[in-house]
Amino acid sequence: MDSGVFRRGKLLESMSRAQLDVELREGRLRRLRHGWLADPAADPEVVRAVASGGVVTCTSALKRHGVWVPPTPKLHMRGSTSSVRDHPSWCRLHGRPPKVTGAVDDLPTALRHAARCLPTEDFVVICDSILNRRLLSPSGLEAELGGAPRSVQQALSLVDGQAESGTETLVRLRLRAPHLHIRTQVAIPEVGRVDLVVGTSMIVEVDGYEYHADPDQFEKDRLRDLRARALGYDPIRLTYRQVIYQWDRVGPLLIELIRRGVHRRPLIA
Repeated sequence: MDSGVFRRGKLLESMSRAQLDVELREGRLRRLRHGWLADPAADPEVVRAVASGGVVTCTSALKRHGVWVPPTPKLHMRGSTSSVRDHPSWCRLHGRPPKVTGAVDDLPTALRHAARCLPTEDFVVICDSILNRRLLSPSGLEAELGGAPRSVQQALSLVDGQAESGTETLVRLRLRAPHLHIRTQVAIPEVGRVDLVVGTSMIVEVDGYEYHADPDQFEKDRLRDLRARALGYDPIRLTYRQVIYQWDRVGPLLIELIRRGVHRRPLIA
């Protein structure tokens, strides 16, 4: 991954010391700390992590590898030198810290830090995304976390790998209840693929901003909803903001609908 931050030794594999000195003198590279340099267009967060004595890891690294991660203002870092590894706000993993190989941790290393750093819900979200985007296979995911504590293994039992966005996973986890069947990415004839089906008849779709901003998509979605209703389904649409920031209001309403049996209505053959 090219973050614009490099180890000095890595750069010396492709240029001489004299060339490196020229790059530094003419401002095409700058020193962040001993053994680490950055170009002018380097990722500011990666620069910050390395200048602080660490590297980017956990969700901050996973995001850079294409994983859907819960929104957070925190930059997740881990120490790359013995003098800073015990910083109280930095991420750790279960077991021995791996050797630092770059300014942004690789996906498996970042995942192992997330397994210790994140609450269960957020950890399941990132695992779902990793599987859905085929960044790891199910067996690969289990292998990376094989030595993790029981709490991590229990979290893995909640992963299904089908959700196409973290908001879908969040809704699935938050509505989860004994004897309540929730399916992800369900293909319904005459309607198409929907995000979630709760029970037999309650469809939950989570729309990103682009769906509201695209008039054609808006029209198509309303037609889909009408088709679903004609088949006996009850379609419900949630926005990204409602799932992420307004669940305290949205969640109880969905649970009330389930209590009333909306999810158990018979479908039209």
